[in-house]
Amino acid sequence: MDLATILIIIHASLGGIGLTTGIVSMASKKGRKLHKSAGKVFVYAMLASAILSIPVCFMPGHENMFLFAIAVFTIYLVLSGQRALLYKLNNLKNIKTWKDWLISGVMCVFGLALVTEGTLKLLYPKEPSILFLFFGGVSLFLSIQDFRFFVQKDKPAAEFISRHIGQMSGAFTASFTAFLTAGLDLSHWLVWVLPTVFITFWIAYWTKKYKTPKKV
Repeated sequence: MDLATILIIIHASLGGIGLTTGIVSMASKKGRKLHKSAGKVFVYAMLASAILSIPVCFMPGHENMFLFAIAVFTIYLVLSGQRALLYKLNNLKNIKTWKDWLISGVMCVFGLALVTEGTLKLLYPKEPSILFLFFGGVSLFLSIQDFRFFVQKDKPAAEFISRHIGQMSGAFTASFTAFLTAGLDLSHWLVWVLPTVFITFWIAYWTKKYKTPKKV
């Protein structure tokens, strides 16, 4: 068994743990012990799984730049989603915001690289350009939204919760989609569309729930 195979097995195992705990965390009541415990396992499992997949994407016989993009995208979403929770739970003065600017800045540069790569691939009809352009555009959009969020003053608590839910849900969706495409070798366009549609409604529901003032 070569190194690539070992890394793939560990990556897949951690990914399975992450997806399972992600479902548990999403299904459990927000703020409760089960939600927090499952959420922590999800964060560590997803980060480890994504990080391990990066070297595999460059190994002979396993080259896959798109899965590399998904890995970086997942890492960004998990880190930024976790940072949003830190903003909510701690005094803003105790948060090192330069870390947030660094995370989003790297994602912005990465998004530009994906858009450039996708644009270049348009010159060659057989190259998969659409997915690079799509994820590059999403990466740029999210990073720009991050910058606007960082400079916003007097952020209400609901903004932190909405950001946390949105980023974590996005990380789950990216990982689930990667599992369907790479793990199960499914390539139909519905594989890309349906998870995104579902998670969009999920995020919209919880965002509205936390932003709507509770009746006294």
